[in-house]
Amino acid sequence: MAQATAKSGDPETAAQLFEKVVKAEPDSVPALLGLGDSYSRLGQHSRADAVLTRAHELDRRNVEVLAVLARVKLSQQQAETAIGYYDKALKIDPANLSALTGKGVALDTLSRHAQAQAVYQEGLARYPANFVLRNNYALSLALGGQQARSLSILQELVRDPTAAPHVRDNLALVYGLYGRESDARATLALDMKTQEIEENIAIYRALRRLLGEGKPIGALVFA
Repeated sequence: MAQATAKSGDPETAAQLFEKVVKAEPDSVPALLGLGDSYSRLGQHSRADAVLTRAHELDRRNVEVLAVLARVKLSQQQAETAIGYYDKALKIDPANLSALTGKGVALDTLSRHAQAQAVYQEGLARYPANFVLRNNYALSLALGGQQARSLSILQELVRDPTAAPHVRDNLALVYGLYGRESDARATLALDMKTQEIEENIAIYRALRRLLGEGKPIGALVFA
């Protein structure tokens, strides 16, 4: 029931159910994993860290535990530590999608974009149509100075009928990073009001200025 509740998108109730299971079976790795993941989705990262660390101590080769623990470390702004856990997961299961995606994001957070792109390319070689990998790869390319390739990918993704507004946000961001403010505004106008659009444009200008000064902005874009 706890796992079904978690899958339904109700982490608060799922956490309550997993807590009951863990109380009855304190060494249950699946229960600890579910509890840690639920805490993480509620933004309770320190609690998630403690629970998942215990799960990892009980089963050091559990790839799911490693991937979720890495995600929690990334949420705690510990990207280097997150990469270490992602690497452990990928050593056990090189095709693990969560670990491939997460490692790319962690590297981009550190503005190590060339390394991140290599990870995304590895992931796309295994999962060529994966939406999240392609979206993150496009953002990474933009931050690495490859505007045309980035826009080509994002312009294709936004044509997908299931594309969420955040994909359009990412396309607008890339336009903004390269000074194409009219295109950014037109893209944002599909989901935002005028005041929100101008607030975003101001953010893009600030990011563009930092990028022009050669400062790393990966952590700001992949926050």
